Amino acid sequence: MAQHKSFVFFDCECANCFDGIGKICSLGYVLTDDELNVIESEDVIINPETDFDWYLLNPKNECHLAYSKDYFRAFPNFESYYKEIKKLFTTGNRYIAGYDVSNDVDFVNCACERYKQQFIQFRAFDLKKYLNKVYNTNKKLVEWAEFFECDISSLKSHKSVDDAMMTMLILKKECEKTGKSAEEIFLEYKDFFVSNEQLLFEAEERKYKKELQDKLKRMYNKKAPQPRKNVFNGERFEFDKKLFTDLEFLLDFAKEIYNYGGVLGEKINGKGTVIFTDDKIIPPIRQKIEKRGLKIATVEEIQNKMQ
Repeated sequence: MAQHKSFVFFDCECANCFDGIGKICSLGYVLTDDELNVIESEDVIINPETDFDWYLLNPKNECHLAYSKDYFRAFPNFESYYKEIKKLFTTGNRYIAGYDVSNDVDFVNCACERYKQQFIQFRAFDLKKYLNKVYNTNKKLVEWAEFFECDISSLKSHKSVDDAMMTMLILKKECEKTGKSAEEIFLEYKDFFVSNEQLLFEAEERKYKKELQDKLKRMYNKKAPQPRKNVFNGERFEFDKKLFTDLEFLLDFAKEIYNYGGVLGEKINGKGTVIFTDDKIIPPIRQKIEKRGLKIATVEEIQNKMQ
């Protein structure tokens, strides 16, 4: 006998995303059976214990929160809801879904980290990626709801539970249109699942890249007091943007230039040299650099000078 599945559609709203960290103030969800009949729905209101971005509280703005900041602050914090949110996302035979859901999964990760809770291991199907692929167009959630002629007259955009409900209604219409079940769509397009682990890895990658960029920036406009060998004697260097695709190599290369008497800059003026990966430089770029009065060199040419 086939086991019945359940589906959870969810959406988060945040008080702010300052410093790239979303502080959840509501997590709305809709729980359905495998035929997308609603079992329960709730807007879980969360005290974000932080300042609100003023933009999100202005009703004139398209993206504004559904409640006042005082209303949010009257509720418990994320830690108080952690166990029930974890259960919601990790119950067996359950699919999780959302619209542009990478952001929402990331917000849950951020909340777990803020409150020193274990990360919740789950993955969610991104309906936005699916619709973009199948219909070859990009729309907002409410526009897709209108496209599928969903009855959203009682729903309010950017109210978490209502956005979750809209997501479910759109998928239900798509199932009717294609003659496929929600599970069949999810399995056919399994690449559109986003896992919390994947996002944690990507966040670590971004953090590491930023650390490398910060280390590089700290070297700008500085001259080594005791260069290993004063090959460049204060000559100024700028890196072409293609070199930033391999930050580990670039940082090591920059240290070498610094140790050989070169001075690095983000954008240099006057005399100096712009370093490229190779000599395949398109004429407009070459002309632009020459107009700035700068020379051009390749990585290999600079490395040869340091041997």
